[in-house]
Amino acid sequence: MKKLLLLSLTLMLLFSNLQTFGQTSVYHPFPDSNAVWNIDSHEPCGLYFDTWEHLYSIIISGDTIINAINYHKLKVPIEVINANGTCDSSGTWTTKGYYVGSIRQDKPNKKVYFVPSYNSTEQLLYDFTMQVGDSVQGYIESYIFPGFIPHDVVQSIDSVLVGGTYRKRWNINSGYSISFIEGIGSTYGLIEQSPRTVVDFPDFAFTCFQQNGQPLYPDTATNCQVIVSVNTIESCSYQVLVSPNPAKEIVKFEFGNIQNLQQVQLRCYDVFGSLLHSEAIVPGQKEVVLDISSWPSGMYVAVVYSNGGVAGKSKFVVE
Repeated sequence: MKKLLLLSLTLMLLFSNLQTFGQTSVYHPFPDSNAVWNIDSHEPCGLYFDTWEHLYSIIISGDTIINAINYHKLKVPIEVINANGTCDSSGTWTTKGYYVGSIRQDKPNKKVYFVPSYNSTEQLLYDFTMQVGDSVQGYIESYIFPGFIPHDVVQSIDSVLVGGTYRKRWNINSGYSISFIEGIGSTYGLIEQSPRTVVDFPDFAFTCFQQNGQPLYPDTATNCQVIVSVNTIESCSYQVLVSPNPAKEIVKFEFGNIQNLQQVQLRCYDVFGSLLHSEAIVPGQKEVVLDISSWPSGMYVAVVYSNGGVAGKSKFVVE
């Protein structure tokens, strides 16, 4: 009986391992139609901690031919801008839609290429064959002074649940918690070039992804409508409200509309990407209060994770 029980347990473990391997060994290609990426960016303006906030969608809007090669066009239908406090022209308004570039994918080699709107030169956008220690190359890495500032490097590779299946994930920037997800792109934004430090501005966040009308990331419960007007914006990023900001001894983090997230964690990083605090957030929890009296003065980042991916983040200052 003991031998049969041991054999059964061994087979169960073997099946479980094979199943897990199968979830991440199947390549998930980039979509070629009916896909939506929603982006939320913040940029400081005016006095204190006032910001411009830009919210927009990137969608696939048909095909085009560039240099005799077929591509899928990327378009922003509309951009909604929020300006608060002392920013010029405070309020909310929209800008007209615009073309941002075109992509094509090389499925056999698991790579995606991008032609930006301002020229016709193709550049590597994503390489989904990278290994730990590899440098990020191509369009995304060329942020400021390409070739003079060190590349982002793949720090680890794991998997994340996307719409009921596991997809491979490359973690490439701990300071901004940036990862590349197979078939989706960067958690910093589909075509946003990588920052170099946690105090770079503007700050981008890829908030949700849907394909064929189905929200897939960060979870299937997130509303991920195409942003076509102010009225169609329904938050799909989970903002972290920080007060007071700047803070001296105590700082409070408040979470909005977090009940749909799963496996939630709050983490705080300094400007060098070092983790200073981490704790799990239980369902129904509204806030976290931290004693930061021993923290050095400077800029910090609070990040909310859900299912291993970034769901929202905010910067704050310790005096």
